[in-house]
Amino acid sequence: MPATNESRPVPAHFEEELLNKHLEYTYDNGWKYEFWVPNHERIVYAIHGGPMSGRSNYQTAYYQRIRPDLWQISWLEETGTVVSMALDLTAKRVTTFMSFSWGHWNRAEEAHGYKRDKLEKWRELAVDKPEPRQRYQLPEQATIDKIYEGKGSLQDIEMDWPTL
Repeated sequence: MPATNESRPVPAHFEEELLNKHLEYTYDNGWKYEFWVPNHERIVYAIHGGPMSGRSNYQTAYYQRIRPDLWQISWLEETGTVVSMALDLTAKRVTTFMSFSWGHWNRAEEAHGYKRDKLEKWRELAVDKPEPRQRYQLPEQATIDKIYEGKGSLQDIEMDWPTL
């Protein structure tokens, strides 16, 4: 799906349950991640553990409320990777399904850094051979370590910056 400048409606209960929330969490395999929800159309995140450690990014995200304090958040990355997570704020758990493009998974070091500095390089990973449709599927679960307000040490973003 191409990026769009068209604004979407704010999901019901988004403002009281997710807006401006910052979560730090650790996957059961030890990988550490964090994200911030600046608005209903973006997610800002950083990875601090695992093969993608050192990656700092922002994406156009889609938020769907499943029930009170249970949300699905999904996005497509410029690397061709697809991410969808169920965020259970009550149980403090994250269940994630990631479908990494071949290039993103097999050339992980090249996907490190900050998006504003590496966008063109990261786009190349989406079409890396042997075949763009060959993917590394990764289902994981995490425990939420901290929930607080604000961006913390993550970078603020502008809505007109490209995400794909």
